[in-house]
Amino acid sequence: MYVPLVCPRDRSPLSHLGGLMRCSSGHEYRVVSGIPILLVPEDEPTHHACVQSLTARDQEGWSVDSVISTVISATSGYLYSTLAGKPLPRYPIPEIRLLPSQGQLLLDVGCSWGRWTIAAARKGYHAVGIDPDLGTVLAGRSLADKLGVTAQFVVGDARRLPFPGDTFDVVFSYSVLQHFSKEVVRTALQETARVMKPGAFCLIQMPNKFGMRSLYHQLRGRLGRRGTVGPFRVRYWRPGELRRVFCEVFGSAELSIDGFFGLGIQASDRDLMPARYRMVVAASEFLRKYFPGLLPVADSLYVTSHLR
Repeated sequence: MYVPLVCPRDRSPLSHLGGLMRCSSGHEYRVVSGIPILLVPEDEPTHHACVQSLTARDQEGWSVDSVISTVISATSGYLYSTLAGKPLPRYPIPEIRLLPSQGQLLLDVGCSWGRWTIAAARKGYHAVGIDPDLGTVLAGRSLADKLGVTAQFVVGDARRLPFPGDTFDVVFSYSVLQHFSKEVVRTALQETARVMKPGAFCLIQMPNKFGMRSLYHQLRGRLGRRGTVGPFRVRYWRPGELRRVFCEVFGSAELSIDGFFGLGIQASDRDLMPARYRMVVAASEFLRKYFPGLLPVADSLYVTSHLR
């Protein structure tokens, strides 16, 4: 199944014309290495990759393994730092917390190198990944092909999703909206609601301002210690704030625990980590499963919203 694309400016249908996609209003978008670049140049970039993707040419001579090992710590969290720049013993495809599907349409917003897109496809979803970074999107497509997984990939912006309204059954996003300003998050959520079918739901990971490790990072920042800057800086949210904003956009919001002691912790990747980090993962999973009342101090939360 191919999910049709629309112009991110006026949402009119796009047609292929050689190496371009064009809408009826005359807006044109390049196709690079088979990937549509559906970014709007006049928008303020949310990520430095937006500018690079707009000017990129066909990619040659790159390795999917080198791309993933380069970005894995930034996209997956500090527990993956020992894998950065090294050959991967296996590809860290996580276990997505969704029920198996029989072909429902799922959009992965901010897919990067496709780990969650592939995880969803393996559960039976027709998965579409979107990200502003052409390099990582190409890595995701190549990895999906390498693993025998069918998925669709697009370069685009969460503020201007290039899909018709009422398209997706599920929208998923992990470790993405936490890097946006709160104004941009609201815009991205409104776009998410637009492309969801009536009755569809979204599952979006967000950082808790009152999480144990989150408080540590915020304190370091206030003391002037160097922290993450640029596109991967985390903006923390209060649980009540998450409920309010998601309810305003979707009509409902339910919080659940993703993990403790950091962001991006995945039990399925425990074997890739040194012993000291495996203990962190085990402790996070134990607290998540057996102490749901600790949600107010969990570092990473999921927000589930059903569109009403």
